[in-house]
Amino acid sequence: MKKIEFFIKGMHCASCVYVNEEALKKINGVKNAVVNLATGKAMIEVEKEVDLTLLKKAVEALGYQAVFEEEKNLDEKINKEREEEIKKLKTKVIIGLVVSFFIVWGSFPFLMQSAPSIFKNFFFQFIVASFVQFYCGFEFYRSAIIALKKRKANMDTLVSIGTTAAYFYSTLVLFFPDFFSYQVDEVMPYFDVSAVVVSFVLLGRYLEAKAKLQTSEAIKKLIGLQPKEATLIVR
Repeated sequence: MKKIEFFIKGMHCASCVYVNEEALKKINGVKNAVVNLATGKAMIEVEKEVDLTLLKKAVEALGYQAVFEEEKNLDEKINKEREEEIKKLKTKVIIGLVVSFFIVWGSFPFLMQSAPSIFKNFFFQFIVASFVQFYCGFEFYRSAIIALKKRKANMDTLVSIGTTAAYFYSTLVLFFPDFFSYQVDEVMPYFDVSAVVVSFVLLGRYLEAKAKLQTSEAIKKLIGLQPKEATLIVR
């Protein structure tokens, strides 16, 4: 029985682990597959030689990326991938939080009284919220669409549906207010909801990615403390 270890990029929840394990187990020759969410590593047991291309395609079909490397270089490759992910997330988190602050300042009761008039303008909120929804939240949509094609759902599906509902409801309220006016006295958009949720979920993923990187380094240093030689005293 041979074991193959590789890194799966893009996992964020227990559902990601489940769908990857199930997809890998279906490949001919794979006896067992175990995916670790904390480390991002997948370990498969094969009875015979398995084409790595099949493993890559199985993972990519679900919206993730399989990274293969020699065993001694795998941890280094994983850290490099996570550093790149952290840089991308940091940019989106900063943009999302700044934009969300402007929208909340211009729409939240008590706070909006001190906000500049442009922040209270619904068309301004629509433009900046659209940027957060479709630029910062692009990965949510990409992952959710791929999962739905496979008739599965993950955390990205939940975030996409929730924020899209708030965003498009607010858009309809902005451009077709008369359609809702007969139901309520005052019609208000909720662009702050979609922008804040996207931004805070991204912030959580940013902190998670940093924690995983630091944990990986700590484990690596801890393993390095193991003695390379042992002295056996026989009496």
